[in-house]
Amino acid sequence: MDLRALRYGVEVETVGQTRLTVAHAIQSVVGGTVQHVGHPACYDPYEVTVADGRIWRVVADSSLSSVPAELRAEVVTPILTYADLPLLQAVIRALRLAGARTCPQAGMHVHVGAERLTGKALANLAKLVYKQEPLILMALGVSPDRLARYTKPLDPAFIARLTRGHPRSTDEVNRLWYGRYTAAPQRYDQTRYQTVNF
Repeated sequence: MDLRALRYGVEVETVGQTRLTVAHAIQSVVGGTVQHVGHPACYDPYEVTVADGRIWRVVADSSLSSVPAELRAEVVTPILTYADLPLLQAVIRALRLAGARTCPQAGMHVHVGAERLTGKALANLAKLVYKQEPLILMALGVSPDRLARYTKPLDPAFIARLTRGHPRSTDEVNRLWYGRYTAAPQRYDQTRYQTVNF
């Protein structure tokens, strides 16, 4: 499989600038228009709508409690492709130039579309990450606080279920991940906060 065929989305948590400033930094790279969607939408977002119809969102993030609420911003990209990687890098540079930064509480989430992956490929990914997880976490400098709450290591019981189950489909991985098949997982399910979330 060509990894360049995968689609992905990224969430980047920042502090130090308002959501409006962050939205304008994104706009300086991608163009388009900035609009404050506000309430009743979730997370009081600003949206940068680009000519191609994609929307970059800048939302409130309550987990970044080390700074005042008005200086917390989480960037949520639209669905991206391999060809968009230079664009994403340019956006990150623009955020830094605008004064948005990370802090020990900040994190980044990468969501990879699984439509091209088989159950076997997902199981292999989980087992590979699990085997190298201590090294990966050390290399990324994941803080003990994040390890305890938002970036928990993969559950050994899940890895054991994968090893015994030999899943072939994504539905089988779903069943092994949740302990039962879950067609519509809850957004904040407890299994969400692991290094790799299936």
